[in-house]
Amino acid sequence: MTEILRPIGVIARALESIANIEFQQYDLTRGQYLYLVRIAEQPGIIQERLGELLKVDRATVTRAVQQLIKHGLVERHPDRTNRKIKHLYLSEAGRAVYPAIKAENNYSNQMALTGLTTDEAHNLEALLNKVSANVAANWDLVKKGHVRHYYNKGGITMPIQAVTLNQLPDLQSISRETFTATFGAENAAEDLANYLEEAYNTDRLTSELENPDSFFYFIYQDGEVAGYLKLNIDGAQTEKAAPDSLEIERIYIRQSFKRLGLGTQLINHALAVAQQFHKTNVWLGVWEPNTAALNFYKNLGFSQVGDHIFQLGSDAQRDLIMQKTLTV
Repeated sequence: MTEILRPIGVIARALESIANIEFQQYDLTRGQYLYLVRIAEQPGIIQERLGELLKVDRATVTRAVQQLIKHGLVERHPDRTNRKIKHLYLSEAGRAVYPAIKAENNYSNQMALTGLTTDEAHNLEALLNKVSANVAANWDLVKKGHVRHYYNKGGITMPIQAVTLNQLPDLQSISRETFTATFGAENAAEDLANYLEEAYNTDRLTSELENPDSFFYFIYQDGEVAGYLKLNIDGAQTEKAAPDSLEIERIYIRQSFKRLGLGTQLINHALAVAQQFHKTNVWLGVWEPNTAALNFYKNLGFSQVGDHIFQLGSDAQRDLIMQKTLTV
């Protein structure tokens, strides 16, 4: 596995140490400088949004803002319509300090890119933005109460990671690939093509990824996306269900990665997510002729509780509703 976090950590710590020395005259540490810069860039920002931008918890952002106010660099102003909401602005002293901080950032950025061509610098920026989006997705996941799960088989780490909007093309590709591999031979080509376009078009997948009650996960094997999982809670569920329910809407493993236990790991992940959201029932629909899948879920403790019709083109197909009750 390529190790990128160590050099990124070294860069961050080195620049923080430099800034802590250079900004002593302003009673600023680099951590506080980051808050001041964001407030300067977005005057009137609220404290909660500031924490989201910097990926820090509420207590940390509260302490940092209080220190900036104490040093006279930041001011709080109440919202005009809701006085409970406080907006953050630079004070006159903060505006006087900001140019020096901006100059330091420009210098450090230029210094760090020494020896890189313009194209290399642009490529590096694009790649780091992708890395940042991956980390941000995990931050949001953990902040919501999720636990990141890692599995190890034969010394190879096989993580399950939340899917981000940047990975939409990968999600679209594996969705169409696995659905076709599972159901293509049993359905008319026209019906299949229409369904793939309807269910997995860019607008629809974007909407599903942005739905706060839906969760997509990739499972990796040997560095490749081996399968994916889609979970729904509350209003995102495709059937009317009790508030204590979680739906496994999609769970697929690519053909070349089957019989490695990855499906069981995805189910276990779904059960863990259900517990984190205090859901006691986990359910999914299984195509009635798919006896292998039905037996798989039965062996994992699921039992049939109903059925529904899954419409694929002109073909009305019967799915069995399988459910597992979790012990609290």
